[in-house]
Amino acid sequence: MKTLQIEFANRQGLVLRGIVTLPDGEGAFPVVINLHGFTGTKEGHKGLHITMARKLAEEGIGCIRFDFSNNGESDGEFENMTFTSLIQDTEDIWNWAKEQPYVDCDRMILSGHSMGGFVAATSAPRIHPAGLILMCPGKQMWDGCGERSRAMEQHGILFGDIEGLKFSHAFNYDLEKYNPFEDAKGYEGPVLIVRGTKDELVDEETCETYLSLYQNPNKHLVHVENANHNFSGIPCRTELTKQVCLFAKEI
Repeated sequence: MKTLQIEFANRQGLVLRGIVTLPDGEGAFPVVINLHGFTGTKEGHKGLHITMARKLAEEGIGCIRFDFSNNGESDGEFENMTFTSLIQDTEDIWNWAKEQPYVDCDRMILSGHSMGGFVAATSAPRIHPAGLILMCPGKQMWDGCGERSRAMEQHGILFGDIEGLKFSHAFNYDLEKYNPFEDAKGYEGPVLIVRGTKDELVDEETCETYLSLYQNPNKHLVHVENANHNFSGIPCRTELTKQVCLFAKEI
C-alpha cells in the first residue's frame, strides 16, 4: 500500500490537510472518505481510522481522511467550527476527491464516526455517495444543544472548555437549525450502521431510527459485542474493520 499527504483550500480559503491510503498498483480505486468525530482528528481514537484505512487498502479499496477545518492540522481554530462548516467541508472534500486520478468516481463511499456519522448522514442526500457507513452516528449532540448554550450564557459562561479546546456557543446555535433524521432523508443508496453494544453515548433507538429512514434493501444495522463508543479493544476494532471492509467490497 502507499500513502499520500494531501491538502487543498476549502470554500472559506482554509487549508484542509489529510492522508490518502491506497492499494498497491495503479488506476482508479473505490474509495472510502472517512469523517472524524467531535474533538477528534483524521487518525481516529488511538489510530482507529489508520487501522481501518490500512485494512481497506489490503482489500483493494482506498481511503481518504481529512481533519475538518478548525480541527487537527487543518487551518482554523476549534472555536470557529460550526455544524454548517462541517457539512461544507464534507462537500468540498467530496468534490476534491472526484477530481483525483486514483479515485473511481462511481464507487465513492461516505463514512463517519460519531459526530462524523451525524455529518455523513446529513451530507449523503446532498452528495449521493455509492454507499454510506455510519459508525455510532452522534445525533445526541443535537438534543437540547441550543438550550444548553442559553443556560450556560445565563450563568455567565461564555464558552465551553473541552479539555483545553475552546467551544463556541455559536456551534450549538447553528446546530439547532438542523434536524438529524429529517435532514438524512432522501439518500437512496446502500447503508451500513455499526453500533457497539456498550456504547455509552449513542443509544440503540438512534441507530434504529436512522436505519428506518433508508429504503434501499441493502441496509444493515450491525452490532459489535462489548464495544464502547470508540470500539476500544482489539476484538472490537477487528470486528468493526471487518464489517466496514465487507460492506465496502460490495459497492
